[in-house]
Amino acid sequence: MLMKKILFLYAGLFSSFILVGQHVERTLGNLPIISEVKSSLELATGYAFQDNGQWISAQNRIPYKVAEFNRSPKIYYKLGSDNFELMEIRDVMVQNELYVVFTIQYKTGWYEFPILMELWHWQDGLNYFVFKASKLKEVMPNKVDWDVPYVINMDALCSGILIDYDEKTLNSTIAYNIQKTLEKGTISSHNLLIAVWPVEAKGLQLTRFRTIQVMNKKKFYGPYLEEKNRDRLFETRYYEVDYPTFRAFIRYDEINPTLTGSDPKTGEEWFKRGVYHYRAADYTQAIFDLTEAARYCPFDRFFMTYAYRANAREQMGDYAGAMKDYDKAISLKPAEKEYYSAWLTTIYNRGVAKFNVKDMLGACQDWNTAAQMGLQDASMDANIRSNCKNYTYTGPAILPTTVEISTATPNTSDYRRLYFEGMWKYQNGNYTEAVQNLDRALELKPDLVIIPSIYSYRGASKLKLSDYRGAISDFDYCLAYMGSGKADSSILKTVYYNRGLANFFLGNQTEACNDFRKALRTGLLDQESLNFIEQVCR
Repeated sequence: MLMKKILFLYAGLFSSFILVGQHVERTLGNLPIISEVKSSLELATGYAFQDNGQWISAQNRIPYKVAEFNRSPKIYYKLGSDNFELMEIRDVMVQNELYVVFTIQYKTGWYEFPILMELWHWQDGLNYFVFKASKLKEVMPNKVDWDVPYVINMDALCSGILIDYDEKTLNSTIAYNIQKTLEKGTISSHNLLIAVWPVEAKGLQLTRFRTIQVMNKKKFYGPYLEEKNRDRLFETRYYEVDYPTFRAFIRYDEINPTLTGSDPKTGEEWFKRGVYHYRAADYTQAIFDLTEAARYCPFDRFFMTYAYRANAREQMGDYAGAMKDYDKAISLKPAEKEYYSAWLTTIYNRGVAKFNVKDMLGACQDWNTAAQMGLQDASMDANIRSNCKNYTYTGPAILPTTVEISTATPNTSDYRRLYFEGMWKYQNGNYTEAVQNLDRALELKPDLVIIPSIYSYRGASKLKLSDYRGAISDFDYCLAYMGSGKADSSILKTVYYNRGLANFFLGNQTEACNDFRKALRTGLLDQESLNFIEQVCR
């Protein structure tokens, strides 16, 4: 199992682009055809200014302005004043004009006893808005004015709110609403405003934004559009993401090249087509296109030409070629600030490539370098914590790698390889295969330092597979080996908590709460786990 890379997006250094839609003949009675997902936004940091005078942040949600609410263990308040799990954009042709479907997926729910705020029931929510595709160019124009906030009225054709929806029928549900709106000439009940504030901070270019969903009457949305109120839009709340990521999400047309007709004629067209094929998982074609792009100026000196080609070569199993391309990309540090985060991502991805060829020291060096130079990514932080505990970082090192890439078949008797594969299979949801890998790792008699971690991951995998007794047995072995004093004690809180969960699911309430208390004493701080323990062990 190969470690996942961060997938960066091309942010459009060049202003010229061609938007091509597929012409579909249909009668008035047919539903509009909604495309596959064109772009998505999965992660953003939400900020809120609290009534105690302090800012607070959270991933994918905006906390409340009332500090007391944010400290509450109640699940309702953990949703924040706004939250999202995924934002997506799709194309749709409406009366021979290109529109987009903008969807916001989020978590919601309800209390069975609302006054007592007890017995919470989770629900999945989705809000959608359909508006002209040309509006996206207003949200993210070719050239932005830094540190100047603005807000765009998306003028929604139609909108809707879906709770516990069926993804299989999502497109048809939205298409039917579009058709009904056109036939009846109705006006959308809700409108969408997108407020944007491009900022430069700490040497990085960021985008602060808000999606403002409001009643579709001018008396409600009009005040947001007044220039005198624009500075106030970001006084107390907003989401923040790096500029290239937000631009690529909104202006997805900048990386969708023409795929019909003859081959590209310019370096930009070759590059765009290479990126398109990479995103479509046609890695052989992507490598060919990007190689052609590298024959043209300025793409022969553009770091992302080689970064994308490195990713494609790694996907094809050409680790030696990928490493050379990563080195080339990293040597071409961009002068434009908007590309700095993507360049740091390339350093991180080279570390992933090194990890996949068992160069752990090189991987840790690249990951720590990317982190120290400003890359903010939860996956990278987790990789450093999990795999670089005994690594001493001495400073940035971005020169080309000297690692030797072996093409020989890995030694199947290497318990460390089996352990790492089992660990990543667990983290990627392949629990049965994780157990199999960890079984073989234990059969090869690993050293005492790694044995507790193997039992911990195998127990966690069995817990996911509902083998609660097997999980408890593995956690017991883990704790027994921890007594040798050679293992990393930081896993104690996780082992105790997981053993507590296994006991809880078996109905062993007393044993479960004893384990949960041990998890708390050994440093458990995860808020969701704390909330669960509080409800179970009152």
